[in-house]
Amino acid sequence: MSNEQKNFCVDAVITWVNGNDPILNAKRAKYMHGDTTLLAKDIAGATRYVERGEIHWCVHSINKFMPWIRRIFIVTDGQDPKVNSKIPVEIVDHKIIFRDYEKYLPTFNSLSIEAMLWRIPQLSEHFIYLNDDLLICRPVTPDTFFPQHGHILCHGHIASQPWTRLLYAIKEHLGTCPVNHVRQMMLAAKFAGYKNNYIHLSHTPHPLLRSTLEHFYTTHPELLIQNIQNRFRNLDHFRTDELCYMLLLKQNKLKIRPVHPVLMRYYSKKGMINLEWTLRRVTKTGSKVCFACFYALDQVDDNIYARINQFVDDLLMEEG
Repeated sequence: MSNEQKNFCVDAVITWVNGNDPILNAKRAKYMHGDTTLLAKDIAGATRYVERGEIHWCVHSINKFMPWIRRIFIVTDGQDPKVNSKIPVEIVDHKIIFRDYEKYLPTFNSLSIEAMLWRIPQLSEHFIYLNDDLLICRPVTPDTFFPQHGHILCHGHIASQPWTRLLYAIKEHLGTCPVNHVRQMMLAAKFAGYKNNYIHLSHTPHPLLRSTLEHFYTTHPELLIQNIQNRFRNLDHFRTDELCYMLLLKQNKLKIRPVHPVLMRYYSKKGMINLEWTLRRVTKTGSKVCFACFYALDQVDDNIYARINQFVDDLLMEEG
């Protein structure tokens, strides 16, 4: 085994905010300056910040199904979820990753935070970024994310930029919020040198390479500033994970796999029948679902939340 292979460790990075914290809510309101347009769900709507314990599910699932993770970094703004974990956990404040860029704090923009994750001290070269509402559902190995050293496997599909722009122009005309994650993907692809295609990503864990992001952002400091200077999302922001993948695609270091077989999604507007059908995707014989996401749990009723909580408890139950 080479020294390179021996040192192939992987960290997990989770961004987390407790939107139930009155101090944080007051801080956010101060910088919104009464601008109600910022309350759109794709910008700074309350559902982006409210949490119902998902971070504990996420960390517990990493411990159970990804025990090979070296360290879990939880990136927060002066908060601590107090999670239990066998894997070492380190809380990283925004001030740490925004060192020398403190004037852009506080930020309430996840895209700005994601652009700075590579600056976490002692972060491994290979790391996996997760939102706190993601749940690992079954054992996965490092090559689920990194087929080999310096290579990434992501889940999504190649899509057309011109066609997608046309589609979203129509949606915007019909009243869709102008800030959208698909537009953020296309802008990242553009900065990576792609005019016609982009990778349409879904809500899964995103493996990343620290050196790829460090090299891009240090050689394009103006784009780093563009991605962190606004405290709330707007049309100038782009996806850092998409950027990494498009750069690696140029180097033939990226594999793309379909997302549907490995991801279970439940939307808060769906009812109990849909929930049970969705959960069976995870539990049925032969299931390949590795990741689950429960969108906007703050918007589900108590019965549905109780059922989801039971499902998660059963899934993460310690054996023996």
